[in-house]
Amino acid sequence: MSQFLRVGEVTYAIVTLFALTQGPIYRLWSESASYVAVSPEPSALHVYFATFVAAQIPSLVILANKVDVGVFQTRTFQLLAGFLSWLGLTLLWSMFARHSVPEFVSLVMTTSFGMYLVVRFSLPMVWWIVTAAMSIGMLLSWIAIWADWSLAVSVEEGYWAGIYFNRNSLAPVAAVALIAAVGVIVSSTHLGVARRVVVTLVCCVVGLSAVTMMIGAESRTSPFALGVAVVVVLVWLATRRLLKLISESVRLRGNSLPIAAVVMAVTVFFAVRLVGGLTGVSGKTATFNSRSVLWSVSWSGFLEKPFHGWGWMAAWRTPNFLRQGEWWVLWNTEWSHNGYHDILLGGGIPAALVFACFLWFGLRGIESDLPRSQGVVTVILVAFVLTAATQESFFIGSHFLWALLIAGISSPFAKPWSADST
Repeated sequence: MSQFLRVGEVTYAIVTLFALTQGPIYRLWSESASYVAVSPEPSALHVYFATFVAAQIPSLVILANKVDVGVFQTRTFQLLAGFLSWLGLTLLWSMFARHSVPEFVSLVMTTSFGMYLVVRFSLPMVWWIVTAAMSIGMLLSWIAIWADWSLAVSVEEGYWAGIYFNRNSLAPVAAVALIAAVGVIVSSTHLGVARRVVVTLVCCVVGLSAVTMMIGAESRTSPFALGVAVVVVLVWLATRRLLKLISESVRLRGNSLPIAAVVMAVTVFFAVRLVGGLTGVSGKTATFNSRSVLWSVSWSGFLEKPFHGWGWMAAWRTPNFLRQGEWWVLWNTEWSHNGYHDILLGGGIPAALVFACFLWFGLRGIESDLPRSQGVVTVILVAFVLTAATQESFFIGSHFLWALLIAGISSPFAKPWSADST
């Protein structure tokens, strides 16, 4: 019975993570959403929200019953709790609270699911779960493309979207599948030779499928983020070696990963600023799909309320926000297409500072507590999400990338491999 329940829990984790890629839920209720024009109440957002919450409730219940109280005493968890608490306070002054409240509930639920993954499973098992969930999404996308489902392939440009309606939603699934497949291979060292060969072959098929899917999607965000993630690892290893040579301080050497992350963050920031711009508005900028227009408006909106923000995810739905800046050159959008702008707009400087500290101490934990091979793959995943968030609003609830970011930063809390059978 214990083994049966464990298999059921692993299946639940895979299915829920697959659901959090969002495309499956949107496909599930696509027919219902088509009646919004003639029957607008309740809106399609209601059923999406309810479905995502219902899917994640079991993980919250299990997490509450099974989490080690020692987790609550760690600096990483305390900063994460502080970040969520501040965003919760922003609901009090949000001018669009009826949107901020469900968005905040979704963020808390998905944060809990990310924590659940590493609290209930070992890191090797998490890689298996992520690989399986992403593979289901890719398999169904292959079927959708082959069977010519609605919006699976762009009629105008020919790029792939699979079951996700958007190439920038399909490509991250494929990229994460590639990273997780590498994680599975790295984690298979305890297996016998024959089983390792089988695992490696399966992961190579998943990886090849992921690369093909990214090429077909023609999305620049995910390849860009993967490239930056690999460079982050190289900079980290070089920084670690350099600090080892020039300093005998163990504490300083233990900060090599956060230091490398800061160096790369500054580099990416100036690269994006140089290409897209934060202070000027140009509707002619083609790079990054003309996101510079959105970023400029987001930045000027942040400057209007730098200390407390507009309320979590409320800015782009607030009329006063749209009256500032060069809003009239925008297409119809409700997203800033930048997770860091979402944090600044939602909670101001306090939210950004607490989130930065959460990342700093989380990265320190990855460096000090994980084996080197596991640490490298985990850093690639975390760096991928952090980089991809410069182009899309990925720091939101009910989204698998936020869950995986939380799982990656919290990976030192993961159970040992031998505990996966209990």
